Amino acid sequence: MAADEGGASGSNSSPGASGEGTSNRRIVTVALMMAMAVAAMEQTVVSPAMPTIIARLKGVEIYALVFSAYLLASTITTPLYGKLADRHGRKRVLLFGLGLFGVGSMLSGLSRSMPELIAMRVVQGLGAGAVAPIVLTILGDLYTLEERARVQGLFSGVWGVSSIAGPALGGALTDQLSWRWVFFVSVPFGLIAMLILAVGVKETVAERESRPLDLAGAAWLTGGTAALLLAVIGGEGRPWELEVVLLGLAVGFLVLFVRQERRAADPVLPIDLLAQPALAASIAGSFIIGGLLIAIDTYVPLFVQGVRGGSATAAGRSIMPLFASWSVSVFIAAKLVPRWGFRRTAVVGSVLITGGSTGLVAGALVPEWSRPAFFLGMGVIGLGMGPTSLSYILGVQNAVAWDRRGAATGSVIFSRMIGGAVIVGLLGAVLGHALAWRLGTSSGVDIAAALRPETHGQLTAAQLSAVRDALGSTLRDIFLLISAMAVLGLACAARVAGGRAVDRPDAPASARGRGDAELLPAALET
Repeated sequence: MAADEGGASGSNSSPGASGEGTSNRRIVTVALMMAMAVAAMEQTVVSPAMPTIIARLKGVEIYALVFSAYLLASTITTPLYGKLADRHGRKRVLLFGLGLFGVGSMLSGLSRSMPELIAMRVVQGLGAGAVAPIVLTILGDLYTLEERARVQGLFSGVWGVSSIAGPALGGALTDQLSWRWVFFVSVPFGLIAMLILAVGVKETVAERESRPLDLAGAAWLTGGTAALLLAVIGGEGRPWELEVVLLGLAVGFLVLFVRQERRAADPVLPIDLLAQPALAASIAGSFIIGGLLIAIDTYVPLFVQGVRGGSATAAGRSIMPLFASWSVSVFIAAKLVPRWGFRRTAVVGSVLITGGSTGLVAGALVPEWSRPAFFLGMGVIGLGMGPTSLSYILGVQNAVAWDRRGAATGSVIFSRMIGGAVIVGLLGAVLGHALAWRLGTSSGVDIAAALRPETHGQLTAAQLSAVRDALGSTLRDIFLLISAMAVLGLACAARVAGGRAVDRPDAPASARGRGDAELLPAALET
């Protein structure tokens, strides 16, 4: 690569960039933010529309697949997109993903039956899997470490705000227009983001030694992940034998995947990262963070409604302190990471998460105090989430070369998504068994009625009291498990890369102060 005008000379082993300046880079960043927002909102905007969708399309017995199909498709493709971005360039893979997401969104809104909607949600999820890993990878290419800390912190805030706004927007669109608009609404924003990226980002992918795509590894990973997710997000009343079969398939496929990756010339996931304790700790910590977030989002509202008798609105508000404080903490964390390094920042954040989780336990132990205890606990957890999650993603990105950054970023995002599904699935099993044991058969209340606050009005006073006591004690145990997971997360944080965080020597020219939106990786080492 030729030397940059007014900049350092390029080399064969490091990416470089040139462009029109920071204004172009900011426009591209806005487009990336827009792409991240629509993907985040799509996870929550559908929920309020589901009763109307069921009334129109029928198929209530399979409605849960509308959610799980999307989650499954987006999760299994996340690491694959990260690898493809390293091989074929960030821009073209992200544009493909956004395009597929838009097509899936339009087709979902045009669906005429529940099976058709589920199939189109799979298409939508297959596109959504590209967004988070590649957006964060591009940010890693365009910004210095200090800049990236600020920008990725902003993107974490966008993700949180979009997730909160999703249910409100979905309800409004369903009431004022049609349930179909919960799918249509993301399409114009996705198209605008694609147009800006197509025009504003110039990318040249260097020639590299041709190595076959690891199709076998991709197949084993897809099969193992799909079997695992189907096992933990399955429906009620499913025979336990099927659960055992699915878990057995998951273990078998993932063992074959690891064997394949050890001998593959160009593996889908960089398995050797797990051999480095600091990087393995970041990936494991991301797994735990994903589980903590989804667990809190699932079980705190259940406590507010099912134990304290609060409304759905009150349940929704109960988790807002977490996302609000998270949005603030990411900006603080952006200044801490360059000064303190990845490990110290992650440890401080994990201490806050662990401390905040005790507020959940305290609220469950003394239900009368649950409102202030939850408010304080969730706020402290949010303050810890910013530094911890930011340290994990930046630490992994900074530890690998350009040609592995996409796969490394995809590994972290994939770990977080899997953690959310697996941990919530396990906690759900604990909740079901513990609640069944506490209620017994004498109460005359089945587990389904106990777990659905909307049916509590049909219970007698004695049954309702028994349900609330049993559910309160069981959720206390769940919060204790969440607190124990936070301690494990603290142990992971203590193992991430230490020292002062600095840019890699092979950082792109934009990371050396040229600030642009052109990605021009030089010839990559093979």
